[in-house]
Amino acid sequence: MASKSNAVASENGNVVTKPTPFQIMLRAMSMDASAEDSTFAGDDLNAILEATTEEEMWDADEQPPLNFQHLAGCEIGVIDFQVKYSRASRSDIATPFTVKDEKGNDKKMYLLVSCVRLSDAGEKPVIKLPAVGEVFQANTSARFIVAKLWKALTLGMINKETGKVLECMIQEIDLGDGTGVLKLRPMPKRTVRATAE
Repeated sequence: MASKSNAVASENGNVVTKPTPFQIMLRAMSMDASAEDSTFAGDDLNAILEATTEEEMWDADEQPPLNFQHLAGCEIGVIDFQVKYSRASRSDIATPFTVKDEKGNDKKMYLLVSCVRLSDAGEKPVIKLPAVGEVFQANTSARFIVAKLWKALTLGMINKETGKVLECMIQEIDLGDGTGVLKLRPMPKRTVRATAE
């Protein structure tokens, strides 16, 4: 498939390059982005304080901050997301979602996604995932996921005001070298059996 040219001729004959869809998305993300909250609000204590049993109290702080790698194989509903800037010290994060600050330094962006777990698919023995029906937050800078979530938002497939939730599955594709690529896929079609009455 041939790529589309971004070059167009202006009225004076000069060639002007239009921004690519990716560049437009980066610009919009950077306008929406906010710094990571560094002030303590106590929200990480809510699970402990809302525990109704002794067992719940002991387990309440066992769920680590989630990222989409933890959720591979899970079926989720995406309620909303916020664009955040990573802390400057996080040099270990490789992401294409960067913009330059006023000093010329790269500012990395990621999405903080509000989700609800739709099924028990993707259960892992090594990490405690949210219960089915539980609303939670997870972060991602996975390129294909960020692009699909951004496009879904612009298409109105995610809309917090109207309650429109994007139902999808997080798929991890093994690249065979010990790494994988995360992608969003539509919810699998399920066969519904008719019952005789």
